[in-house]
Amino acid sequence: MTKLKRIALTMMVVFTFGGGLTALPPETVQARTTYVWIAPKYGKKYHYNRSCRGLNHASRTKRVKLSWAKRHYYKLCKWG
Repeated sequence: MTKLKRIALTMMVVFTFGGGLTALPPETVQARTTYVWIAPKYGKKYHYNRSCRGLNHASRTKRVKLSWAKRHYYKLCKWG
């Protein structure tokens, strides 16, 4: 019985700590920057697509980073 516990403990340690020693894949290390569109004079919504219908009445649009938009309290447009 103690041999079975020792094997189980060894397997648990190997899978727990062994996974942390492997290198991360390159796509995990370098995250892509997401850009969104805002209408600075028209509201506090951001849009993933420049032709979103939420931007129809905007006189001017601006492309910003998603992190910047969220930091300045912009919310996602209801049409995406």
